[in-house]
Amino acid sequence: IINRKNNKMDVKYSDIDIFLTRNEFVNDISMVKDRNSVRQSLINIMLTRPGEKPFNPEFGVGLHNYLFETWTKFDQAMLHRDITWAVRLHEPRAEINSVTVDDSLIDSNEISLNVDFFILTGADSAPIPDSLKIGFKKVR
Repeated sequence: IINRKNNKMDVKYSDIDIFLTRNEFVNDISMVKDRNSVRQSLINIMLTRPGEKPFNPEFGVGLHNYLFETWTKFDQAMLHRDITWAVRLHEPRAEINSVTVDDSLIDSNEISLNVDFFILTGADSAPIPDSLKIGFKKVR
């Protein structure tokens, strides 16, 4: 979309809401926009197991596979590498800055991640810093 005031391109991102909620005003599926669109996509990439998405076996990180690890520094580095690679491959609107793992509850099969990233807004604008906190645990 071209901003008429300064002739710069304003990047506007939008995606379908992953929960397929209905927008009552237009009687259609709700949309998520801009920051929330990128955040939803990153969560989807990280929680999807590789091979789970039909016709795209490389999509996803599969955080669930890390629940039974012993969590050494090597495992944390591998997780950071896997997340960075998957986001670079499947989400051009974001760039991973850091991944911090809270493994204090690993004995209960629970992990919490803090993922710092930049939302890329175009060549003329500075990236926008953002972060996600994702917690997950094995229930069976």
